[in-house]
Amino acid sequence: NHDGDGSVMSDIPAMNPIHPGAGLPPLYMGHRPEVERPLLDMLDRLKHGQQGPHFHYLYGPRGNGKTVLLHWLDEQAAPQRDAASGVTRIHLLPEDMRTPETLANALVEARPWLSRSLKRLRMGLKADASGSVSVSMDGQGNNPSPPLGRLLADGTSAVLLTLDEAHEADPQMLGDLLNAVQYAGRTRPVGVVVTGTPGLVDALDASNATFWSRGRHLPVGLLPRGEALAVLAQPLAQAGYTREDRALAALAQAADDYPFFLQLYGEAAWNALQQSHAWTLSTEHVEDAIRAVEPRRRQYYQDRYREFRKDGALPLVRDVALAFRDAGGAMTDSQLDAVLAKHEGAPGTKLSLLYGRGFIWQDGDDHWTLGIPSLMDYMIERTASGFGGR
Repeated sequence: NHDGDGSVMSDIPAMNPIHPGAGLPPLYMGHRPEVERPLLDMLDRLKHGQQGPHFHYLYGPRGNGKTVLLHWLDEQAAPQRDAASGVTRIHLLPEDMRTPETLANALVEARPWLSRSLKRLRMGLKADASGSVSVSMDGQGNNPSPPLGRLLADGTSAVLLTLDEAHEADPQMLGDLLNAVQYAGRTRPVGVVVTGTPGLVDALDASNATFWSRGRHLPVGLLPRGEALAVLAQPLAQAGYTREDRALAALAQAADDYPFFLQLYGEAAWNALQQSHAWTLSTEHVEDAIRAVEPRRRQYYQDRYREFRKDGALPLVRDVALAFRDAGGAMTDSQLDAVLAKHEGAPGTKLSLLYGRGFIWQDGDDHWTLGIPSLMDYMIERTASGFGGR
């Protein structure tokens, strides 16, 4: 990539391909075999027509790459599209599930042949002249799930249904969807992948799907350090850049192995390389990237601070952060319970607040860590002089 006299050639990539926060799959997402293998196994079962519902729940703090995993799974399902062995993919968001009618219409829109199917008249579904579908229920307006289940079961191919940001869905509607999948799975291969923050568990508990806990639970936490390094290194290598190993390690450490921050720092490092017309990522570029990202990082943490302040939880957050710092970044159930007991309120409510917001994270039966380690330092610093301010 250099001329014979050592000067840099003019073919430096003109545009930064990294777009943090844009909802787009990154150039390299960072792999988690413990999450990906069960999803690929489910997809294989769907492609081979294995009857039955297949439930998977992905949950973790914001920014850890759950939506990216849905994009990845969609790509894995894409090659086989024929009606005999393909997989029909349906992607839903909470706004598609405001009512049974909006959910029915989302399913019809995702599977266009249903708009011409007379079967809906026998499924308790009716369509007006525009093709909009309504759901007939019993005299008390209960139990829309069987009609929705029949609608989901209609067709000739297996179905992969994904629901993103499900912690924001109405619990009743979430239950109706899961019940519909359960119903449809009696006669068709149907897989569902539901993603959300750790608060997803509370939403599922509040749903009317009593069987939901039988599905596969897949926690999505920080990336392993090796994959965090690959998230940064792969795009550079694809563009012809090289890097100093210590510089790459410093960048991953600054990002806390947190996927959203890895994209922020990767974007900033790319910009630093372009501005210096260099082809090797150095520690000087990393220092520039860290300075460039700091304002956005602090804004991100300020948003978390305001959320906890609104909940009146800053004293609790400070004590928990200090306890994690003293314990070296990890605590057992009993250690965490001892900290929670110092504050008023039901232990379960306090735990749900911290866990649901992703401030603390549990990836084992008796092992608590921090959702983002450097957020602990920010909260300790920010609350050092009290709990007021903006």
